[in-house]
Amino acid sequence: MTKRAAKPWFNWRESGRELVIVVLGVLIALLAQQLAQDWEWRQKVRAAEAAMQRELFFDDGPQVYGRAVVHPCLQQRLAAIRTAVDSDKNREELIGLIAGVQVDFTSYDDLAIQSAFASDVAAHMPQDRLNAYIQAYQMIPTMDHTNALEAGDLARLRSLPQTGGPLTQDEKSRVLEAVDALRTRDRVMFIAARWTLPTMRKLGDQLDPDRKQRFTNFARHYYGTCIKDLPPDWAPQSPFHPDNYREGHPIIEE
Repeated sequence: MTKRAAKPWFNWRESGRELVIVVLGVLIALLAQQLAQDWEWRQKVRAAEAAMQRELFFDDGPQVYGRAVVHPCLQQRLAAIRTAVDSDKNREELIGLIAGVQVDFTSYDDLAIQSAFASDVAAHMPQDRLNAYIQAYQMIPTMDHTNALEAGDLARLRSLPQTGGPLTQDEKSRVLEAVDALRTRDRVMFIAARWTLPTMRKLGDQLDPDRKQRFTNFARHYYGTCIKDLPPDWAPQSPFHPDNYREGHPIIEE
C-alpha cells in the first residue's frame, strides 16, 4: 500500500496570498483614513477662511475705511484747536472747537486668525494665501490698542471747564497735550489703514457696503462735506515718501 506524502505544515502560497490581502487591507484603510483627514482639514480650512473673511470684510475693514476717510478732517479740527490756544482765543470759542472733535470708538478684532493658528488650521492652508491673511491682519492689533488710548485722550481734551475766564497756563498745557496725543494716535491709525486696506484687496473680496456706509455716515455727521470717499484702488504712498514732505514738515492731508 502506497503511503501518501505528508501534507506540509506551512503552505507558502496560501500564506503569501493571505499576507498580501492583509497588507492591501491595511494600505486601503490607511489611505481611506488619510483621505478622510484631508477632507476634514479642507473643511476646517474653508470654515477658518470664511471666519477670517467675515471678520476682515464685515467687521474690521469698514472700520478701517472709516478711519482713513476721517483722518484729514480730524487733523484739521485738532490743528484749529492748537491754533486757538496759541492765539489766546476765549474759552467759549475753544469749547466749541473741542466739541467738533469726534472719534469712533470700536474694537478691531483678530480672533479668527488667532483661532486658525491655535487650532493648527493655518498649517494646512496654502502658504501664499496664509501670508495674504497675515498681512491683512498685521496692523489690526495696533489699531485696536491705539483706538482704546484715543478714548482717554479725548476725555482729557473735553475735561476743560466750560466756565471761567481766560485759560490758565495749566489749562492750555493740558489741552495741547491732549491735542498732540490725538494727532499722533490718529496718524498711527491712518498709517495702519493705508497698509491694511490695500493688503485686504489681495484677498479678493469687498468691504460690506452697508457697514462701510455706516462708518462713512458717522464721519459725515461730525465732519460734514470734509469727508471724501476713497477710490476703489486707494493705495497711498508710504508716509515716509519724500513727496509727503514740504519744507521739512510732513503733509498729512492726503
